[in-house]
Amino acid sequence: MASLSDRKIAEGLEHLRLADKCMKTSLFKWKADQEGAAAEYVKAATAFRNAKALDQAKEAYIKAADLQKAMNSPFHAAKAFEQAGLLCKENKEFDEAVHWMELAALMFQEHGTPDTAALCLDKAAKMVELEKPEKAIHLYTKAADVAEIESRPRQSAEYIGKAGRLQVKCFKYEEAIKSLQQEIKYWLEAENYTYIKKVAMGIILLYLTQEDYVAADQFFRSSLSYPEFGASEEAGALEDLLRAYDDGDEEEGQATLAKPIFKYLDNMFARLARDLKFPGGITTSRSNATTSSYSQPGDEDDKEDIDKVDDDDEEEEEGLPSDLC
Repeated sequence: MASLSDRKIAEGLEHLRLADKCMKTSLFKWKADQEGAAAEYVKAATAFRNAKALDQAKEAYIKAADLQKAMNSPFHAAKAFEQAGLLCKENKEFDEAVHWMELAALMFQEHGTPDTAALCLDKAAKMVELEKPEKAIHLYTKAADVAEIESRPRQSAEYIGKAGRLQVKCFKYEEAIKSLQQEIKYWLEAENYTYIKKVAMGIILLYLTQEDYVAADQFFRSSLSYPEFGASEEAGALEDLLRAYDDGDEEEGQATLAKPIFKYLDNMFARLARDLKFPGGITTSRSNATTSSYSQPGDEDDKEDIDKVDDDDEEEEEGLPSDLC
């Protein structure tokens, strides 16, 4: 008795035979039945998919998509290309999966549904985030651009924000800053001011991670013009952090970074906060502070005693051969 898989494969092959029959012409059939063939290819793909014959299912979907495209039916072509991409993902053929998903997104755009196109690109980006993060960055950025065409700033902000956080993960800090600044622009258009505060914190942490205090301070000052930002808890915490960084006060800076408002940022930003280094590495306490970078009370007297000892040593060493000094 044939197994379910064998029966489904046989069913798929029969649908392929019927599709070929639809495409044939004869003396009494001058035009190929593309619509009938496309329907048979989809049925074949479904049967092959149920049989776990993924390669055969993918090929059937691609043939169906090509026919739908030829019939000027971009929406149905997009759906078939998308299914081909999802099958490639199951086979871990990520490059090919992205190819078909991008083609599907293009078909959705041609059909006049850019929001669906952006969702398709988002799916493709999620497929390759771990294996190919740079490709995912490209896809998220493209999704943001497509959503912008549809005047959907909230979706654009979400997509470009994902790209920015992946850029942080890949240590592409300059590119991440540009993406996150674009995210703020979209959130301003969407009048969603809560997210702006969190993104601004991420940008300032990126500047400080690159040891660019001037840029961080300038961005902070410009951010004070954002609605609801100036009087926010985030602005107060950033002001404390920038002051500590400028002073080289690591103890004060770490105390600021230990606040929940930094700890509960997105993972990428929280990691930046955790690993942030302060210039000079000065550690101060409110009473006795010791540092290798700055003189403390009493240091001048000690310095005079040391200089005196050095002078005495130099007098004793006069007259010695130079190679023994």
